[in-house]
Amino acid sequence: MPDLVRESALSGRLVLWEESARDGAQGKTLMSADFRVQLAREHGLVFGDDGPRHVVFAAGFPAVCQEEFAATRRVALEAAGSVSPAAVCRATAADVRQACAAVGGVPNARVMIVVPASDAMADAMLHGLAAEALADAVALVRAMPEGVIADVCFADAPRGDLDVMAGAATRLTEAGAGVIVIADTIGDLLTDRCAELFRGLLERVADGVVLATHLHNDLGLGLANTLAAVRAGVRVVSSSWLGVAERSGMVATEQLLFLLAHRTAELLGDADLWHSTPDLTRLPSIARQVSAEIGLPLTVTTPIVGTGVGTISTGTPFVRPKTFQPYDPAILGIKPTVVLTHLASARVLRAVAERAGLRLDPAETAAALSWVKAEAFHRNEAVVGDEDLVGFVDGLRRAADALRAGAAVVFPNPYPLTSVVAATAPEVVNVAKGRPVDQAVALWLVDDERWAEFADVLDLDEPTRLFARELLVRERLTLLLPVVPGHVADWIRPATRDGHVLVFGACWEPLRPILANAGYLHVSSANPTGHRPAASAKDAMTMFPPEVHVLDVTDGKPAIGRTATTTLCVSRDRALAHTRGGAQDRAHASPEAYTTYLRTAYGRTVD
Repeated sequence: MPDLVRESALSGRLVLWEESARDGAQGKTLMSADFRVQLAREHGLVFGDDGPRHVVFAAGFPAVCQEEFAATRRVALEAAGSVSPAAVCRATAADVRQACAAVGGVPNARVMIVVPASDAMADAMLHGLAAEALADAVALVRAMPEGVIADVCFADAPRGDLDVMAGAATRLTEAGAGVIVIADTIGDLLTDRCAELFRGLLERVADGVVLATHLHNDLGLGLANTLAAVRAGVRVVSSSWLGVAERSGMVATEQLLFLLAHRTAELLGDADLWHSTPDLTRLPSIARQVSAEIGLPLTVTTPIVGTGVGTISTGTPFVRPKTFQPYDPAILGIKPTVVLTHLASARVLRAVAERAGLRLDPAETAAALSWVKAEAFHRNEAVVGDEDLVGFVDGLRRAADALRAGAAVVFPNPYPLTSVVAATAPEVVNVAKGRPVDQAVALWLVDDERWAEFADVLDLDEPTRLFARELLVRERLTLLLPVVPGHVADWIRPATRDGHVLVFGACWEPLRPILANAGYLHVSSANPTGHRPAASAKDAMTMFPPEVHVLDVTDGKPAIGRTATTTLCVSRDRALAHTRGGAQDRAHASPEAYTTYLRTAYGRTVD
């Protein structure tokens, strides 16, 4: 009976010994029988018709229970054409017979017999010596039934004696063993020591002995150690999808296979490792299937098959992706994807918007970019979905259209302020609030250009004008400011009473680019007469009639605890007078305490 695995290894080809169904169980995972069959077939397809030459699939440990035996048997019966199926057992005659029954009668069937290779492990497992256990294994190999190939795993090999193990490997091979698997078992090998172990064994064993690796990842060195063994000359390597195995797992199949297939020349020179070139585009799909089966999530930090592969979220990598990636994700069949996060640039945002069917003008781009960053922090989740962006932009456009059409629009304010109702005509605001059309409403100044035009009418010295601007922008106050008689422009007049103009400066940042393009705006608290100001879009929708458009977005903060703004009167020489309590002063002991705080915080003094 030909041994395809030995033939592959002896010709310099690489064989993967897949352990996710078997050793993966010690990682507290369980694969159903159906999935084991599916995974074996999928894994074999990576190599096309040469699956049995390149993949040994450790289907299970039949002695565990009846169900484990049945699962192992199903893999042998249903996937033998895709891989070389294997059962694993202890070094007893009964266990070996049971394992042979699980895989017997199909092509390329194998049984791996686990034998302690160190005295410490032999004492724990058999209460004997390693040399005796290794010698006894020879008889088990000789007694294998026709059609089943015996492999022997040397457990705890790093603590074993090199000469004893090499002699045993030679005798076992002469007795008919196919592969001698060298397991580090406790996972404490450093890479130099691992290379020494395999070089030492390869130097000592007879020609024709095929060694395999089984290396754990307890120190995060499973991949590095396995590559060191391959460079030393080993051509059969154990691995596990997603690295699942005992304790911290073992080298991950997808990582090992990708590196050996994609970086062969750098790792091994002109070595020819494959009968059929591996189809690496299958790796992400298989990894996702394994993840779903065993409940081990793929994350942004999972190498090769993680959710971060091929994703771009910042400006420079978006422009020059090849400069910022270790390999072309197309090798894995992954199409690069641009995602929105708090790190997004305007260019990244526009790319995502276009993918979602949106073409943004500069103001919309600025507004959406500000919103994306705020929304990510609000959710404490980096990625903002395309559908969320579409929802925000759609709401913003409908609000902007309503403003341009002359309607009143309710906008959210930054916490802890309540919402406001605004329009380009003051009487529209008053009608929406159900009060006399000629009642004074505040000007809404949201950009420097509008402020510069407005500031010329103020009866204030220049330092006080700057002071007032700071209070509007930084404190988000409502201010009463004196105006020069006879110099009030038509757009300012509706906000003017008794020689003072009422000005509102608070603005939720994502709205600022849109409002800055809306022309002269008039604003008031979002409350019809007799109601408290709306703290949320939901509140506003219940208060206002349908002709008042409500922008249904949020700044991400709760509705509870919101209130209207504090109003101050500012006079020449930076004098302050408190005229209405609100959100800004409520944390202070008194109105006077708040104005004192402002003078101190902004470095102002009253003459």
